[in-house]
Amino acid sequence: MEEALAATPFSLESGEDCDALLAESAKSDAGAFGELYERYYIRVYRYVYHRVGHTSDAEDITALVFMKALEALPSYRTRRNGFAPWLFRIARNAVVDHYRRRRKQNPLDSIEHHAGDADPVGHVLGTEQRAELRNLMTELSNDQRDVVLMRYAADLSFPEIAATLGKKEPAVRMLLHRGLRKLKAVMDDA
Repeated sequence: MEEALAATPFSLESGEDCDALLAESAKSDAGAFGELYERYYIRVYRYVYHRVGHTSDAEDITALVFMKALEALPSYRTRRNGFAPWLFRIARNAVVDHYRRRRKQNPLDSIEHHAGDADPVGHVLGTEQRAELRNLMTELSNDQRDVVLMRYAADLSFPEIAATLGKKEPAVRMLLHRGLRKLKAVMDDA
């Protein structure tokens, strides 16, 4: 019995390998793409939300990211960098496109209305905290902001962030370190 167990290779697939298999399956099976959507929706949404700062914009952009991912899935190559970096590159580009479009138009209804909130004090405090976080994030360079948000809002690993941004992992770690140090310095000055 022990010989049979020792002879059988036993390995759990890593999340990245499982995502690659799902992505390949999703090319012909919508259910597999649904599984990828379930795995990544909240992570993509958090990243996008912290970049754009509005719930409705974040929801729209996140939906657009998954729509673009589904359309581009036939061109996805499993062994290139992994599914998460591929998906977050789409998300990052969608945020950039959002700001380009927004620069060209100036919507009148940019203020969110929350008439039905049960806890107005909690809503105001939450809004103030989000605004303070957005103000702090403006102190960072674009690369530092992306790394901080991909690490903490999207929960990506350093290799995934490096692949997404097209940088080496030590450079990503340094961007995170410098970004966090800069945030701390700004908070200490305030």
